[in-house]
Amino acid sequence: MADPTLSDLAAEAGVSRSTAGRAMSGHKSVRDDTRRRVQAAARRIGYEPNRIARSLRSRNSMFVGIIVPDIAHGFYGRTVKAAQDVLEAAGYQILVMNTDREPHREQAALKTLLAHRVDGILLASSGGVTESPPVPTVFFDNLVAGAGEGNVARANKQGMDILVGHLVDAHGCERIAYLSGPPILTSGIERLDGFRDAMGARRLPVVPEHVVFGDEAWSPESGTVAMRDLLALPERPEAVITASDTIALGAIQAVRDRGLAVPDDIALVSFDDPFFGAFMEPQLTALRGDERALGEHAASLVLQALRTGSRERSVEVRIPVALTVRRSCGCASPGASH
Repeated sequence: MADPTLSDLAAEAGVSRSTAGRAMSGHKSVRDDTRRRVQAAARRIGYEPNRIARSLRSRNSMFVGIIVPDIAHGFYGRTVKAAQDVLEAAGYQILVMNTDREPHREQAALKTLLAHRVDGILLASSGGVTESPPVPTVFFDNLVAGAGEGNVARANKQGMDILVGHLVDAHGCERIAYLSGPPILTSGIERLDGFRDAMGARRLPVVPEHVVFGDEAWSPESGTVAMRDLLALPERPEAVITASDTIALGAIQAVRDRGLAVPDDIALVSFDDPFFGAFMEPQLTALRGDERALGEHAASLVLQALRTGSRERSVEVRIPVALTVRRSCGCASPGASH
């Protein structure tokens, strides 16, 4: 059986051939409801546009590149999935490049995507790209101030204030430690600043020995090493805030290795709330950030730039966070959100 043609698609969707072509190419002249109807018809009959021929005619590839530090990390995987859904609904396909958090690999990934003539880029930087690429670009998670068409990140400082506030107000903690990756990019810098500001606002000292930085991967192993350092102090902290769920995993293991328990001997809360947070022992008190909203915002910003052709300003979007209270902080009733 021959592959469905554009004429077949137009007949299935009940539109003209030219409208079907514009809808599949993401042309801004097509109404959203018409575009969705054509795309639904394409799925039903198995229509696949000839992207190579179309890109040669229009000089648009209909591809958007996405560069991430670690695609295996749940946060990046969920964010990319959300962005993919938005971009594919607009007629674009994605090319994903993983950099392993190495700046030189990030630079190489950018060159590769530009060589493949992507129309736009979503970039979670590891420090390899510090200025706007020559195509519409939206930076996410780790930001490059003023660069690109947009910068999208979670509310890092607000999140740290929520975590410190909960430990102080709900549990009376005063000696609070902080475990993080190195403060060299947005997440590391802003969460450290937020921790210091939140402690200062409550007139609590930030003990230098209670602030420990792990490896650049923010790995469970670094959380284990950092927590061991804290537990070896003459006066250990009452509570620990980890800058990520991966660090939290390693930190909890270090407490167990010492024959202690979370939260009975030391309370622990995390910035990231993993999908398995409710299934850990103890269940993890953590900040829930909407990765789907982050990915959707980033994709929408790059689509807006592609549709309008405007590259005049960079928009900054912050995704709010909320606390999911479980057992690791010492609360008896899990599941509440604040």
